[in-house]
Amino acid sequence: MIQSMTGYGESEKDGMKVEIRSVNHRFLDVNVKSPSHFLKYEMQLRKSVQKTFHRGRIDVYITVQPRNASSINYEYLKSTVTLLEDLRKNLGIGGEIDFPTIFSFMEKGVMEVREVDENELDEVFTAALANLKTMREKEGRELLIEINRHADLLETTLEQIIVLDADSPQKTMDKLKKKIEELLEKQTFGIQELDQTRLIQEAALIAEKCDISEELERISSHLKQFRKNLLNNDKIGKALDFILQELYREANTVGSKTGEYEINALSVSLKAEIEKLREQVQNIQ
Repeated sequence: MIQSMTGYGESEKDGMKVEIRSVNHRFLDVNVKSPSHFLKYEMQLRKSVQKTFHRGRIDVYITVQPRNASSINYEYLKSTVTLLEDLRKNLGIGGEIDFPTIFSFMEKGVMEVREVDENELDEVFTAALANLKTMREKEGRELLIEINRHADLLETTLEQIIVLDADSPQKTMDKLKKKIEELLEKQTFGIQELDQTRLIQEAALIAEKCDISEELERISSHLKQFRKNLLNNDKIGKALDFILQELYREANTVGSKTGEYEINALSVSLKAEIEKLREQVQNIQ
């Protein structure tokens, strides 16, 4: 199932709480913030995340409340404040030693540090991961609806361009003939009939330079590939983004080559829809 890279999951049991937040990122970037005595579990937690997700910045927050009321190590905190005051004065640092500053040292200022069983941690962490995955999949379903809507608009616009392009060679020849006739009217010598063969040759050369049939075929092929990738279950974000880059390049070429105003205007619409798609795809795993 398609997953968004944005989501949140949490789980709590017996005073231990795990919160996991996920946001967009080109690769998988896992950050774990927990009490220092949890460091021995960090590698295990990272591996669990890597088994579940493939892209996104994953921030893990673990907090543990002591089962019993904890006493405060006042001597430790007093010495810490004294040390901080000395540093502030000797280094010429402004500000005051306030409660938020002291609070950052509270972990060691609390006499009791609750030890957590590895199985207990795994249970809570796994539940939080599952909740995050559920939310990412829900966001993914909503993204898929929007992506398909923009893809439909792309295909409709492409069909309109193909219809207009079918008449483009004749229009090119008609414009060339009209231009030559206008130029001949300004000449003092009389040339009443145009060389139709030469006119056709010149029109063919111009039409060849303005030919966008190959670009239209590639756009059609890229759109089919885009749709096919949407049917995959996972890890499609990078592939979709690459296809959209190619689509934009072809749409840009159509706009620069065509001599028809209507086609040029539709190529602008193509590029606008592709950009909207890229915005959506940037959030897919």
